[in-house]
Amino acid sequence: MKIKIIIALFILVAVGAFVLQKQGTKTPLLTTNKVVDSKSEDVAAIRAFMAEPNLQLAFVNTSLPQPYFMVGKVTKQANGENIEKVDDWVRQVNVYDQKGVLNGQCATYEYHVDTKSHTVTAVAIRGLRPDEINALKNDGITCVSDSGKLPKITKAEAEAIAKDYLKRAVPDFDKIWSQFTYSLQSNGESHQWLWEDKDYKLPEGLGGRPHSYPTIRITVDGNKQIQYWNTVPLFKN
Repeated sequence: MKIKIIIALFILVAVGAFVLQKQGTKTPLLTTNKVVDSKSEDVAAIRAFMAEPNLQLAFVNTSLPQPYFMVGKVTKQANGENIEKVDDWVRQVNVYDQKGVLNGQCATYEYHVDTKSHTVTAVAIRGLRPDEINALKNDGITCVSDSGKLPKITKAEAEAIAKDYLKRAVPDFDKIWSQFTYSLQSNGESHQWLWEDKDYKLPEGLGGRPHSYPTIRITVDGNKQIQYWNTVPLFKN
């Protein structure tokens, strides 16, 4: 009788160990899939924003939102101020580079996507590093450095481009378009539209930099390239 009990216990232990082993091998796979799915959502958001379903992108890293963005406890100091981070308000974005060059220039688009909502928060033009330019040369691709001068584009042309991007990015665009303010930039070479939600209030004791309220900004250059910044998702908990 004792032998049967011992054998039964041995079988139970063996089965339990087998189940735990199976569970142990599945956990990393589920985590990996979650990470892959997260990046897939990011890529889908960027492609939708740019209206380019086959846009090729490379993940760079996870970083703080740029241009500078922070919400925290602000204290005044003799030589300025100090802003202390608050855990619930720490924001991160996934950074992606667009593969290739922009209109033959030694530059590319850099995209920032909020890690929580998978919303595009920034599109910036980044100059290529010397090693990137050399790598392109090895592949038979040449590019030219930015001359600093842009062709001019009319306000109407730039506005049509800005609206196309904003319609894809802002759910209530038609309702708030009239609230965007316009300004001419860079000696008439660029056009900018800015929206600010100054009615938004942070919890008491907190301040935001560069603004304590959500903003959306888009700039259209004379060569029809854009620069974009949207902090709306960064203000959501």
